[in-house]
Amino acid sequence: MDIKIAIVEDEEAAAKKLLSMIKKYSESDGRFNFETDVFSDAFDFLSAFDGKYDAVFFDIQLPGITGIEAAKRLRKTDDKVMIVFVTNMANYALESYEVHAFDFILKPLIYDSFFIKFRRICNTLEHELSDVYITLAGRFMTKRIAVSDILYVEVMNHDIIFHLKEGEYRTGGTMSGIEEKLKGYHFSRPSASFLVNLKYVKETCGETVVVGSDKLKISRSRKNEFMSDFAKYAGGSV
Repeated sequence: MDIKIAIVEDEEAAAKKLLSMIKKYSESDGRFNFETDVFSDAFDFLSAFDGKYDAVFFDIQLPGITGIEAAKRLRKTDDKVMIVFVTNMANYALESYEVHAFDFILKPLIYDSFFIKFRRICNTLEHELSDVYITLAGRFMTKRIAVSDILYVEVMNHDIIFHLKEGEYRTGGTMSGIEEKLKGYHFSRPSASFLVNLKYVKETCGETVVVGSDKLKISRSRKNEFMSDFAKYAGGSV
């Protein structure tokens, strides 16, 4: 499994030591392939961040703004990425709760204690990343959504609405673009307005498909293709 890590650390020696420990860990745990990028400046990291990292390791004492402040700004655009603080200052624990930090790794780095913490980080990421996520650019933030959490997608006026297991999320774009993102994950369109996760289809009846607790219209022009997709997914025949 690939894990993408960003290290935000202004001290070159500290960054190299963390990189060497990650490399050493990878030699003892063959489950993971780590891709790491190092940023010496928090502003450079925030400017470059595009949702591709699974975990971000922040030093707290950074030039310009602290790692805590950088993490707060990151959380305004991404509420899923794992945040870990690597620091010799343990008195920031309370503030770290505001950004839902996963853990602290204390300096000076000692491999035995690092190993225990990093193994926990990797095991958690393995569980989280076993699901497939798509990244959506909204009006005010970027959000990662698990494909398995999507009941169906709806286009309304100029909005794309993701109806999720818990709540909904609105973004811009086109239905064809979303359909392309979800290609291969058992989604099908019963009409021009909806893209349905076939996993959550409870029943079809005439011109209606029940997804979760919602009833959606099946258009005449798309009925045959949609019913064929559903039959293939369910392992039956129409």
